[in-house]
Amino acid sequence: MILTLPYYDPTGQLNASLRRQLATLQAAFTALCFNVVADTAECNGEAIGELAAQGCAVHKCPPGASIGDQSRAALRLALTRPATDGSIFFGFLNRVLFALETEHRAVFLHDLSTAPAHDLLLYERSPAAWDTHPKNYREIEGMASRMFEVLSGRRLELMPCALLLSRDAAAAVLAESTNASHAVWAEWLLLAMKAGIPITTRGVDWLAWQVAHWEGGDADLLRRAREHSRDEFVKRVRMNVPVMLLLTEERFASLARG
Repeated sequence: MILTLPYYDPTGQLNASLRRQLATLQAAFTALCFNVVADTAECNGEAIGELAAQGCAVHKCPPGASIGDQSRAALRLALTRPATDGSIFFGFLNRVLFALETEHRAVFLHDLSTAPAHDLLLYERSPAAWDTHPKNYREIEGMASRMFEVLSGRRLELMPCALLLSRDAAAAVLAESTNASHAVWAEWLLLAMKAGIPITTRGVDWLAWQVAHWEGGDADLLRRAREHSRDEFVKRVRMNVPVMLLLTEERFASLARG
């Protein structure tokens, strides 16, 4: 199994954790692929050099690359690895390191080592994981999921935090993916469904809210602050509206139930 991700950490906030967990990641995955966002390459070059020296695959995105481009480049980077490396875990470094450095470590590693053969496995936040998030996150993301349910009759978490794809599924979605925004991961799910690629879902506790772990302080206070923040509300709406608009695109008309 290959780990690939868009590597965004310009301030080096994750450096110490990544150094602690790199050996574990190298043991859990056959290859580690880091698609480095431009400002991270500029401001956190020492860490990138360390990753390359440890045998990680490193690709630097050009300045101005969209979130969609960054994500597609990460998936393409994984496909450059030998076919014997197997399936591809696409995720986000802060969440992976959070899982490894908290009480979720054993279950996360077990889930990786026992992942069944699949075409596309969508790791969704379990009820326990959602309970750790600010309520407005769940409510706003839930609107997009509910809209998809109305359209297709199936409910999926359309702002996914972790995906496990076969090489064929990754190649298939990359061939059609064009979205530039945070909606790109939802686009991959819709493209997979359109292509008849089976999607399996699994709710996991290790996708708990990880911001408090990195920011420090009282998790309840940080959560309540976001729940009452207009700026946070606006941010979440702007991230999720493009997901909702995807559902109106003609290329996905076939997903509507009859």
